[in-house]
Amino acid sequence: MANRKESIGTRIAAGLLSLSFVASFCSCSILGNLRGDTDGSRTYSSEKSKPEGNSQETSETTYETMEPTGTYIIETTEPVELDVDFVREAYLMSTWYDVVDDNPVDYDSVNSEDAFALKGVFYFNTPLTGVFEARLYNEDTLVMTRNVVMNDNVTAEADFSACLEGLGTFEPGEYYIELYLDGECIADTTVMRVS
Repeated sequence: MANRKESIGTRIAAGLLSLSFVASFCSCSILGNLRGDTDGSRTYSSEKSKPEGNSQETSETTYETMEPTGTYIIETTEPVELDVDFVREAYLMSTWYDVVDDNPVDYDSVNSEDAFALKGVFYFNTPLTGVFEARLYNEDTLVMTRNVVMNDNVTAEADFSACLEGLGTFEPGEYYIELYLDGECIADTTVMRVS
């Protein structure tokens, strides 16, 4: 029961993280489109005025150019050399994904005939660039390893396919994934039972 609650909490957190990203992206796009410019240096005002000798109102738009204020970064930053402590601090959570729907799951077990792939996703609070090693275990036995390449990403996707190893499907057992950097474990998933 505790694993189910933890799984539901993980799904909710993953959904909120995705939702906040989409909302931020959309609001920036909408504001840019409403302004009609890309550098943010123009101010628009619309005023009604009465010309001399004419009783009809006309609408007039004036444009003022303003100097930008604040600090702006005009060059790209170089990727930071990853170290274990930095990555551990940036780690948020992990969750299992449905390999067909490619969405977080709300279950912690799967039938063996449906276990043709297992996928765990690790979330970070900042984009990372580097190569991690993901290890899939069945109980305490190492089943597979694979490199997970992150290129300015906030998620590390550890996707293991049984058919690529000639297995067809995964055998029954309790599976979990550990994520390593420079030989040190950064994070791990909860258990996914294959029955």
